[in-house]
Amino acid sequence: MKQVTPREVGQLKCILSARQNLKLKISQRQKEILIGTILGDAYISPLGKIQIEHSSKYKSYIDWKFYELKNLSYKKISYTERVNKYNGKKYSSYRFWLRQYFRPWRKYFYNGKLKIFPLNLKLTPLSLAVWYMDDGCYSDERCTLSTESFNKNSLLTIQRKLELFRIETYIRSNGKLGINARSQNRFFSIINPYIHKSMLYKLS
Repeated sequence: MKQVTPREVGQLKCILSARQNLKLKISQRQKEILIGTILGDAYISPLGKIQIEHSSKYKSYIDWKFYELKNLSYKKISYTERVNKYNGKKYSSYRFWLRQYFRPWRKYFYNGKLKIFPLNLKLTPLSLAVWYMDDGCYSDERCTLSTESFNKNSLLTIQRKLELFRIETYIRSNGKLGINARSQNRFFSIINPYIHKSMLYKLS
């Protein structure tokens, strides 16, 4: 099997290579979950590990991700606490790491240290649902995605990708992406079958 190159991630089949004799199989479902997770809260290290971390109040959600991705991981979820040096508040979370096979994905999803939305990335309803569970919000009858970490080019690409689902969006002044009110019902109907029970509060 040849090693996967960055441009092939969008059409990834089932094999990732770390070294010549080390292969990692991923399923189509795992690929879609990973795409949504990487667009959301996950971090890919330069060495190719993926860190997946969520607040301790979402323990059942990270348990679900670990279950789905267990064969790709280091087999352990760890608990961590941090103290905000500015306000002194303590924050707790759970996290796990995927094994060091994802260096090509780092090159695909990052421009230097900046996470980007690749031009040829294909979104699926499952990827979109995971992304929304990670970074979405429904408040005051407004549905938004926390996309402020993406640059303007990525935001425009995201808008075009969502138009393929007939979902109209707008870019807010704070860099978040809003789902137009007339598209919200369609957006929720697309992602609803894949929403974890702990995240149902994010639906209208």
